[in-house]
Amino acid sequence: MKLTYYARPQGGITTHLDYLLTYFKAKLVTPKISLNIYNGAYGIDKETRLIQREMKNCDIFHIHHGVTSSEFLIPFIYKKIKKKPVIINTFHVQVGDNIYSIFSKNYMKFIAGIYKKTSNKFIVVGKRQEEIIKDIVGDNLIVIPNGVDMDKFRRKKSKHYFKDFTIGYLGRLSIEKNILSLVKACKKTGVNLVVAGTGIQYKKIKKLENGKLKVLGFVKDSVEFYNSIDVFASPSYLEGHPYTVLEAMACRKPVIVSNFGGEEKVLKNCGIVCGTKVKEIEEATREIKTIDLKKLGSNARKLVEKKYDIKMQIERLNKVYKSALDS
Repeated sequence: MKLTYYARPQGGITTHLDYLLTYFKAKLVTPKISLNIYNGAYGIDKETRLIQREMKNCDIFHIHHGVTSSEFLIPFIYKKIKKKPVIINTFHVQVGDNIYSIFSKNYMKFIAGIYKKTSNKFIVVGKRQEEIIKDIVGDNLIVIPNGVDMDKFRRKKSKHYFKDFTIGYLGRLSIEKNILSLVKACKKTGVNLVVAGTGIQYKKIKKLENGKLKVLGFVKDSVEFYNSIDVFASPSYLEGHPYTVLEAMACRKPVIVSNFGGEEKVLKNCGIVCGTKVKEIEEATREIKTIDLKKLGSNARKLVEKKYDIKMQIERLNKVYKSALDS
């Protein structure tokens, strides 16, 4: 089985591909198209030739959708190729139930529509994504949530940034992650907060640093980070199916989460599901301190072992590949 992944590694897609490339003998092709094609940049014609060449030399062409600029080309290129590979689409697009999700929802519908007759199987990582395109693609849709390495992400002794109760966040520092609301909520409750990650809001959040807030920037050892805090918080407006939440839970950390890909109900014994407003996050930070954190953390680890072990996701994806080739 010759397998090629077509994806632009970024955010959770990078983590996802790292796992897949470890387990499957696959080639990764990264889109190089630039929208600014008038200054000598890589243009549509070159991207088209790249896609044609790679599709001719594989059995399965597996596209991972974030929001790249050349995905719309593939169904049209596919029609012109004599030796046609199986096309599989996985959506990592972040969605939610708010105004921030208007673009991402319409993008998913657009991509699903143009691939409807081309793709053998559509994969989504969350239930909320499934709801958006199931009427478009029908029975060719399957939910395979993200999974994590249970041997890597586990409890270990780590140095804490604060002596008393601490909430932590690790991830991209961008508007849809809603970290400024988390900062404001923790300030109101007087709770220690450690923020790790980079992004367009890094400088703005860094300026707010004080005796109760540490802003670390890029953190190399995520396992060390998760084990340095008491509770992991992700108050995001939009998500696919957040790896960081799964990783923290695997490390036995209770969570405060606003968006878990439409599977928020499964987290009821692992922490608190809250809204995205400052007051709602504030209430969650107060409430979680009154609950048995050790028990929540144990429940979190058990849930990931049961539903989100990477070995389970790889097995399910392998069945998709075999079924697609046999059909």
